[in-house]
Amino acid sequence: MSNVAFFPIIPIWLMTIICAGLLCIKRKGVMPYVRQVLMVIILFAINLRPMYISSEIKVIRQKLNCYCIIVLDDTLSMMAEDVEGFEEDRPRTRMDRAKEDIDYITKNLVGAKFCIIDFNNDVNLICPFTDDNKYLKDSVDAIKPLVDYHATGTNINVCKKLLGQMINDAKMLNDGHVVVFFLSDGENTDDHRLDNFSDIADGIEGGAIMGYGTAKGGQMHYFDELHNEEVLVEDKRDYPYQPAISKIDEKNLKSLSFDLGIEYIHMDESEDLDETLDKIMTLLDAETEESKEYGYADVYYWFVIPLAALVAYEFISVKRRT
Repeated sequence: MSNVAFFPIIPIWLMTIICAGLLCIKRKGVMPYVRQVLMVIILFAINLRPMYISSEIKVIRQKLNCYCIIVLDDTLSMMAEDVEGFEEDRPRTRMDRAKEDIDYITKNLVGAKFCIIDFNNDVNLICPFTDDNKYLKDSVDAIKPLVDYHATGTNINVCKKLLGQMINDAKMLNDGHVVVFFLSDGENTDDHRLDNFSDIADGIEGGAIMGYGTAKGGQMHYFDELHNEEVLVEDKRDYPYQPAISKIDEKNLKSLSFDLGIEYIHMDESEDLDETLDKIMTLLDAETEESKEYGYADVYYWFVIPLAALVAYEFISVKRRT
């Protein structure tokens, strides 16, 4: 990796044209034109916005006394296409919507410690408690539902034990409020009845059960990397096979809401969470923390000093001539 990087403010091709135009307006006299050329060169250098790698980048971060547990339904039904709009030239899915909402939560609770749990055939701790938002985003972006021939049906109960453990771990730390966001369409497709989650609810102080999908439902597609093709999920209970339709089960979601003591929200847009997030923020205390990190440091201001000196000299010269 180079020790220097450039992040142009104006595209280089456009700045080249601007600087060439400035040089075409040639001043009288050798020294005035030399100063003009120097100012244009410095201006071009500033626009390049050069940076160098340093391990002493000062970063000031907000810290919130909050442990936020996010549980994401990662089953195939979350690929149902009953969400408005398109994503990269394909219909948007419940999973697209859910990932956007997770990003919205993390951006509105910057400084909290987040953990991400997902569940499909099994439950996984995708991300332990952390306040590193880039790590969180990368972890969530990497989540993809299992393909049809690996999926064994939805059983929301599989996440209960791990969710209870993370709630208990956060409580034991005793230095922050515990909130839970549970993102799902509520479907249980493997004939399991939804367990009672109330025995793990102690300590939860806020959050929401977030529901995705419609009563009409939607078809599901997934990308089969093994065969490099887009596949329509089919209902194989009767032949000839028909496209499988996934519908939201709000009964299960409202039952979870009651058991965990947090509100149920049917998600249409991220702003539906605003009132819930505002309530959470009233519980929290914010403080700032300064640290030194590895990254790129700006050096464009080194070029501002000689540019300012040249501009000042030209200004004084003009004043003297008048």
